[in-house]
Amino acid sequence: MNLQRLCPVYRKWLQLNPSHAREHRIAMQVQTQQAHQAGKYNEARRLGYQTFEAAKVVLTALQPVNDTVDKSIHEDILAFGTMAMYLSSLLHKENKKHEAHHILQECHQQLIAILPLHASKPSVCKLICAIQVALEKGGGAMTAEHQQALTLH
Repeated sequence: MNLQRLCPVYRKWLQLNPSHAREHRIAMQVQTQQAHQAGKYNEARRLGYQTFEAAKVVLTALQPVNDTVDKSIHEDILAFGTMAMYLSSLLHKENKKHEAHHILQECHQQLIAILPLHASKPSVCKLICAIQVALEKGGGAMTAEHQQALTLH
């Protein structure tokens, strides 16, 4: 199930250009939502997987450490978690429960892996923990407390 849906060259470019990669991730999120809203579920799923992978690449890309990057880190983590939940939701609607669960697990494991990298940033750690709680609940509706934790930086 660990299929790569992004071209290796494109994946490498995303890793080397995190600021441009964020723009591409956002554009891909919009395309995914548009396909879903248009009833093109196969295309939405394909784009959803690609967006999820792009979000993961951005999340794990080496980036300079400074205060201005903190906002981007929050956005990257939030985008990764929400894309996992969105893709999982699409898969559930198609009765692909195993794939949906796998996406949530992959996201959860990746967040566990990056948590030590942000140990000195309490706001990032809180965000990661809030997303993990939402993932454990199956990526379904989050409580108001979790939504607030996701939006507070």
